[in-house]
Amino acid sequence: MPDNEAEMLFGKVIKTEAELLELLQPSSVLFDGRSDVRLLISVKEPSDVLAMFKHHLRLVYAGGGIVFNEHNQILLIKRNGYWDLPKGKMEAGEVLRTTAIREVQEETGVQIETASEQNIVTFHCYKMKGECCIKETHWFEMTATLGEQILVPQTEEGIERVCWAEISDLPAFKEEMYPMVWSILEAYLIAL
Repeated sequence: MPDNEAEMLFGKVIKTEAELLELLQPSSVLFDGRSDVRLLISVKEPSDVLAMFKHHLRLVYAGGGIVFNEHNQILLIKRNGYWDLPKGKMEAGEVLRTTAIREVQEETGVQIETASEQNIVTFHCYKMKGECCIKETHWFEMTATLGEQILVPQTEEGIERVCWAEISDLPAFKEEMYPMVWSILEAYLIAL
């Protein structure tokens, strides 16, 4: 793909280490709070780039759930105006799978029956109280405990709504969803 096409799709193409280091500055596009910014970083060793991000930013670990009920519906939350998946930060002494289960239950009121051992890992950058962070989120596929459950949004965490959505209805949520969350859910749409 020519560079100008990549720039149209991703907003910016990073080609040098200096450009990457510039990207890690608090005033860069990574931390401006816009959800429509995408980056393409083309490198021979992606692990080196990830190591650089982790070295220059505060690393935060989180766990979340891709939760299904007995009707094969998926659990969504609406937080701060965007549809999302339930997730949260790992507490001291916790393992990530336990974090994911706890956060799903706290944020939604849904009790979890099973959670996979395997997970999908995503990374995103944000600014919290003036500090630039990179969040490493481990997503576990889960099943809710059988039976009707009362959905309770954790309002103190900015959660406005909790709902079960049909997988076939997920595209209707895309416009109000973070691109990274959409990319996770897209895998379930493809599986149909």
